[in-house]
Amino acid sequence: MLPFILKRLLFFIPTLLIISLLAFEISLHAPGNAAEMIVQNSQGNSEQLATTANYQNQIQLWKHQLGLDLPVFYFSIHSLATTDTLYKIEDELEQKKIENFQLNNGGIKKYIPTISFYFPNQYHRWLFGDGKSSNGIIHGDFGISIFSQQKISTILKEKMPWSLLFSLLSIGIAYFISLPLGVFLAANKSKKISKIISVVIFILPALPTFWVATMLLMLFSNPDVLNWFPSSGVAPIEGNSTWLQAISYFILPIISFSYGSIAFLTKTMQLEMLNSLNQDYILTAKAKGVSKNKIIWGHAFQNSLLPIITVFANIFPAVLGGSVILETIFSLPGMGRTIYQSIGNHDYNLIVAIFTITGFLTLVGFLVSDILYSVIDPRIRFEK
Repeated sequence: MLPFILKRLLFFIPTLLIISLLAFEISLHAPGNAAEMIVQNSQGNSEQLATTANYQNQIQLWKHQLGLDLPVFYFSIHSLATTDTLYKIEDELEQKKIENFQLNNGGIKKYIPTISFYFPNQYHRWLFGDGKSSNGIIHGDFGISIFSQQKISTILKEKMPWSLLFSLLSIGIAYFISLPLGVFLAANKSKKISKIISVVIFILPALPTFWVATMLLMLFSNPDVLNWFPSSGVAPIEGNSTWLQAISYFILPIISFSYGSIAFLTKTMQLEMLNSLNQDYILTAKAKGVSKNKIIWGHAFQNSLLPIITVFANIFPAVLGGSVILETIFSLPGMGRTIYQSIGNHDYNLIVAIFTITGFLTLVGFLVSDILYSVIDPRIRFEK
């Protein structure tokens, strides 16, 4: 197992490099200029302000601080007729104009490609930092938020615990309910109660998440109907608050988070159990007089867990991102609501950071799944 894990970790390196390149490319082509947006958010965005010398100076300072005055990458391929310092021209229209002029007057040189190398550059600084104002994403430093000018790492530390809490609670509840329920439905498929539950399980995933959350609020957080639970936010355990009062804030969001997973996992477990119960080794065990409980829990259940583990591989990125819809509806201070606000505020630095971390967690999820495969089924040996 250890050689397999080490080999997979080595494969992480080129994959993470590709993820970082994609994230960096997205940040480059995001609408607007980060330095201008930061200055506008801090000083206001008026035409009169945009013409002042102080405004332009602030933009230049932010460009230098963010490394936007550096060449983009380690190298560039261009015509021999064009200079390798065009990146120093800030106005893109002016840059294009000069480039066209050089090409039109370059003669035979415009047909000869050449490579120019640059160091330092924006990608290297984004990845490894500059040792001063930035430490680079490899050290967990994703820069600053365009909207709030806070360090993105600080925002993630504040928001991620809430998404982790609600996601892990809902996932734990979903598995706790789904696994035994799926086994029960498979073992008692001919009973009326199993058929009724199967119909409910079939209907649940068809219900839109936002509709379920809204209906729960209208029914159980409405003074005119049943005002049992708070309608939004979370309550800290401090002052006169009690654990019971704080938990009441969790009930409706947890139901909204988990009902779809419960339905999907239950159906998956039921189908896998039905398939396992029809295998030859189960029929042989029945012929030998092995008890029903031992057949179900000692043989069929374990062999039905592999698809459930595959689903588990997708948990890690979902845990980080939270739920944009649910966290917004319930006003939860997690990553989902932060993503929604970042899109509205054009905070592309924060969005790219979340994209990058999500890609990394996806790789971790696949690795954990592979390890769990071997734990659940001893017949799986990755060394072979």
